[in-house]
Amino acid sequence: MAQESLAHRINAIQNTAEVIAQSLKEMIHEAELKPGQPLIQERIAEMFEVSRVPVRDALQLLIGMGLAVNVPRRGVIVRPLSWQLLDELFEVRKILEGAAIRMAMRNATPEHHRRLDSVIARQAECLKAGDAKRNAALDDEFHRLLYDSVGNTRLVELIFANWEMIKQARCASTVTPEHGRAWIGTSIKRHKRLLAAIKREDEAAACAAIFENIESSQREITACLREMGWIERKPGSGVGPPSGEGRARRGRRVAES
Repeated sequence: MAQESLAHRINAIQNTAEVIAQSLKEMIHEAELKPGQPLIQERIAEMFEVSRVPVRDALQLLIGMGLAVNVPRRGVIVRPLSWQLLDELFEVRKILEGAAIRMAMRNATPEHHRRLDSVIARQAECLKAGDAKRNAALDDEFHRLLYDSVGNTRLVELIFANWEMIKQARCASTVTPEHGRAWIGTSIKRHKRLLAAIKREDEAAACAAIFENIESSQREITACLREMGWIERKPGSGVGPPSGEGRARRGRRVAES
C-alpha cells in the first residue's frame, strides 16, 4: 500500500513537471521569457502554485529540450542565442529539408497540394487580422503537411526537433505587431513559391525555394534579434545587440520579485 502511494506521488510530480515544462517552453517560444533570463525556482513555484520539486524537474526537462542551460554561479537560465547557434541550426535545417523535399515530391498527391493550398488561404486570413500567433501554428502545419509524404519517419522527426530549437529565435519575428504582419506576408509568399514548384514537379526549383526560404528566414530573424537585443555579440565582428532600446523593451521576468 505504501509503495502504491509512493508510486502515485512520484507520477504526480512527474506529470506536474511535464505540464510546467510545457508551459515554460511556450513562454520561451512566445518571448515571454527572454534569452539569458534567469529561471528562479521559487518564482516559478509561486507562479504555478506548486512546490519546488516539480519545478526543479521541469527545469531539467527544459535543459534536455535545449531551451535552458545551467550556468555555474548563475543557475538555470533561458538558453542565450548566438550567431554560431543560429548558423548551426539553419545549416542543419538546409541539410535535412533539402533531402526531405526531394523525397516528399516523389510521393505527394493532388490531395497534399490541396491541403497545402488550404493552409496558405488560412494564412491570408491571419494577414488581414494581424494574427501572428495563429500564423505561427499554420506555418508549422504547412511544413508538417509538406513532409507528410516523405516516407522516412526518422528524417521528419529530426527536422521538427531542429524546428523546436529554432522557435525560440523565431519569436523575435512576431514580438511586435509590425514584425508579425511583415513575417506573415513573407511566409505566404515563400509558401506560394514553393508550392508552385512542387505542383510543376520541378525538383530543382523546389530545392532552390527551400534554400532561399531558409536563408532569408535566418537573415530576417537575426535582424529582429539584433533590434531587440536578444542575440550575443558576433565574435570578432563588433556586431552585437544594440545598447539600451532593445533591452529596455524586454517583457516581464520570472525572476522579478
